Amino acid sequence: MEKKKIQQMTLFFEKSDDDAAAWIGRAAEESVRRIRDDWELAPRGDLRVYVMKSWPHFLFHSAPWPWLPLLGLTFPFWALRVRRIWRAAGGWMQRYGRRLAVGIKPPRLIRSGDRSLGELIFLPEENMEEKIRHVTCHELTHACTVHLKLPAWLNEGLAMVMVDRLRGKPTVRAGTAASLANVPASSYRRKYPAFSATHREEIIRYYVLGYWRVRFLEETRPGLLKKLLAEDYRTGGWQEPLAAAYALGQEPVWMELDRLAAAHFQDVAGG
Repeated sequence: MEKKKIQQMTLFFEKSDDDAAAWIGRAAEESVRRIRDDWELAPRGDLRVYVMKSWPHFLFHSAPWPWLPLLGLTFPFWALRVRRIWRAAGGWMQRYGRRLAVGIKPPRLIRSGDRSLGELIFLPEENMEEKIRHVTCHELTHACTVHLKLPAWLNEGLAMVMVDRLRGKPTVRAGTAASLANVPASSYRRKYPAFSATHREEIIRYYVLGYWRVRFLEETRPGLLKKLLAEDYRTGGWQEPLAAAYALGQEPVWMELDRLAAAHFQDVAGG
């Protein structure tokens, strides 16, 4: 494979994908700079970005050689799940210790992939170079936050809001804000969010709730997330500072937070 050094990352691609590599390289450079400026976050480790043409090639080529026997031995246990995800995913972020591998599909594979799920969440984007920017920014946000071990909702919400900022306007369908008011109470009792990735409705809720929560926090308490990210709260530690910031009471923090967000975005959700 060809490789090219871009700031603190290395871009890997085949010669036949020169054009896609140029798009991804520009998007990666721009995204890392914007993530640093907005969140004061940067990738910790050896960051490698791949023009991803197949999931086995990406996973096995991006892994450090000591990881290869383990990947080979465990392949039957994760291959089917990865194959299902591959059909719908435009990009991927994989961590191997200090190595961070980001894979981005070239335009032809994004066009031919299963876009039905994404179309329910995101506004349509027919400009393929712009689409590549979105996917690259999303996955590089994950690469810059993976060391923080964030709650699942925040992990996705940050990445989606970061794409909005790069684009300069919302990229998520406004009507999805209605999900904030329709979370089953049982979801909070089981340490929400802990949705099963096998149900389409739950996958949609998993992404959109993260997005609207992060937007709510940024619009109502500017700078709070940046401060909390710097203080390195882990998965189970976010409830207390958010409860304090919003003077939340006896009910589960996430339930109260979602009620506040639903009220904040009521006009958006109805649009």
